[in-house]
Amino acid sequence: MKGFLSGMLITLGAYAFLNVGGAIGALLFAFGIICIVKLQIPLYTGVAGTDMKFADKLEVLAQNIAGSLIATFLLALCYTQKIPFENAEGIMATKLATPLYISFIKAIMCGMIVDVSVYLSKQTNSTIPLIFGIPLFILCGFNHSIADVTYIILGADGNMNNPLRLTWYYALCVIGNYVGCNIRQICLNRK
Repeated sequence: MKGFLSGMLITLGAYAFLNVGGAIGALLFAFGIICIVKLQIPLYTGVAGTDMKFADKLEVLAQNIAGSLIATFLLALCYTQKIPFENAEGIMATKLATPLYISFIKAIMCGMIVDVSVYLSKQTNSTIPLIFGIPLFILCGFNHSIADVTYIILGADGNMNNPLRLTWYYALCVIGNYVGCNIRQICLNRK
């Protein structure tokens, strides 16, 4: 259930970004990951680069997705403004128009930033790496497998005409995040 909460917190951050946008929205997004790190609960992009068993990483991913789905549906029910829906639709239209290999690279870069930010935050017992790292991947337009659940669901109206492409996009996002989260560990030969 801890992974479920992580998914919900990422959705809150993504939802804030959809409502506010820009640098302030990206900074607000960091709230979700700061809470996750401080509560010591698992997030897929926080555990993908660790020595946790692969099956356990997949379980965290499934819990994160479930938490994100539930939180997204709850927020969609209680929010009457069109802004987050329109922004999510625009974000997903851009992501789905991007060649898949570029989407994969953007997912790798996101994974690397999140992994390094979480690692440094834990090593220094400081939120500063998260305050800079998380907005960095948001403002660069990189692909985060859990935040994208929110964007996919809220932006579904205009982006469901090619479900196969969406499936490929999301699969490459998950795999790319995994690869990116392991770059630090591979390059520095430590976890």
